[in-house]
Amino acid sequence: MREFNTSGPCNTALHYTVLRETLRGEGKVKVQKGRFFTIFAPRQTGKTTYFQLLLGDLKQEGLIPIWISFESLKTLSKADFYEALSHDLQRELSKQEVKINYVIKGPLQLRGFFEKMTEQPKSIVLVIDEFEGIPEEVLSEVMHTFREIYQQRENYVLHSLILVGVRTVAELVISAASPFNIADELQIPYFTFAEVTDLIHQHIKETGQPVAPEVIKAIYDNTQGQPGLVCALCLHLVTTVVPDMQQPVTMAAFYQTLQFFLTKHLSKNIINVVQKAREKRAFMFKLLFQAEPIPFSLYDPDIAWLSAHGVVDEVEGATEVVVPLYKKVLITAFRPLFNGEVQHYLTSAHDTFSQYLTATGGLNLNALLEAYRAYVRRRGFRAFDTENLREAAWHYSLDGFISFFIHQLGGQTFVEVPSGRGRIDLLIRYGEQLYLVETKKFSTLTAFQAGKGQLVAYLHSEGLTEGYYVVFSNLHTETDELYTEEVIEGKQIYTHIVLTHFTPPSRLPVPETLKQRKKKGVKRGK
Repeated sequence: MREFNTSGPCNTALHYTVLRETLRGEGKVKVQKGRFFTIFAPRQTGKTTYFQLLLGDLKQEGLIPIWISFESLKTLSKADFYEALSHDLQRELSKQEVKINYVIKGPLQLRGFFEKMTEQPKSIVLVIDEFEGIPEEVLSEVMHTFREIYQQRENYVLHSLILVGVRTVAELVISAASPFNIADELQIPYFTFAEVTDLIHQHIKETGQPVAPEVIKAIYDNTQGQPGLVCALCLHLVTTVVPDMQQPVTMAAFYQTLQFFLTKHLSKNIINVVQKAREKRAFMFKLLFQAEPIPFSLYDPDIAWLSAHGVVDEVEGATEVVVPLYKKVLITAFRPLFNGEVQHYLTSAHDTFSQYLTATGGLNLNALLEAYRAYVRRRGFRAFDTENLREAAWHYSLDGFISFFIHQLGGQTFVEVPSGRGRIDLLIRYGEQLYLVETKKFSTLTAFQAGKGQLVAYLHSEGLTEGYYVVFSNLHTETDELYTEEVIEGKQIYTHIVLTHFTPPSRLPVPETLKQRKKKGVKRGK
């Protein structure tokens, strides 16, 4: 039985695989035309699986496709680099019963290696993976050599050359000496929803295990089809959460998997994204939380660096973390563990937070949001704000506050990241019920009303009947109406406006802690 693959390229005999025939067809056309082109994409996006399938297609067409990698060559001397290159090329050709006894010692021998020979009539397609690993000392002369081969292709057996790597490959090949037209690249996009569905249906067909359609949609919505994440989520679902193939994979199982990925999952893929984001912490705070979009430009060093590592990309001219699960993980990773809720709300051993539950056992979320408003009035945002973190303080405080109470009550909270600057939603799961809280900064009355429309549309898409709209405002005052209820398109909307400015800071009394009360009791005893 095949399985979902999370390490290395897919083997169609061992792994469920998205074959991507249309994309492979585009690659074959470029090769047939003798193009020298690039394939670049962040790691774990399916590049290796793609070009290995492509090489299989090319071999059937009578070409000799070979694959080598520069991954571990970055620190080699010039002599050692050419020795390794010579060895790797001869090894791969020998696998296809092609013998070329020719040692490469420099650019001259590199040209000679590919010169046409009577004993080798077939054309070669060379794929160089991890091309950014080439030593800087030899980059220029290697590119000059490939340029000469390209310009005199009638004298060489090298029919097509494909450089594979992350986005920095584009920077390497931009030069007057390069035979590569940067526009002539082949991008490997994330899986489409249809491809994600096809991948999961392979599992359904081979095992008989039902997977709810809404689970497939949730996997796509959270990954946007990022191949490594799709397979990782699926693998955890069917091997850890629901290993019994007779049992269906439901949304309850999905939320359990999502919680694991947000708090415990230590895959190389996610660790890399978090580490790269932390190295650009100030920029990431602005990107994640400020309302104004950041224009996308690879001339900006932060954007170029984060883009090369798969953290951000361009969406309608703006810089975005395009994979929602990445964005959720980053928000979770940057979230402070405690915002002071324990000090202010765990005041005795008898606290149960029962006031935040309804008579039927559901959440009284309006009561919890009213408590949050009082909490902010008491503390302000000084506990959260920093020089680089302004609007983020509001989202942090609400997220941390609600998460504290929901987890105490035995529920789960998930950050949702719909499109639209200045918006972060919280999805709360308590028992079998879902609650959606949308947050937004108040800018204009028009945007305020539009936010309600966005919330209603989200409720329709998720099949929910009511939603909660939390709007942070420095324009409203205590005399304004800060809580309203209304029905829009059949959906119940509860709106809470939270003030973000206090002059002077409120001095409302803070509940005493159990320790403080005991201390007073001791003094009275004296």
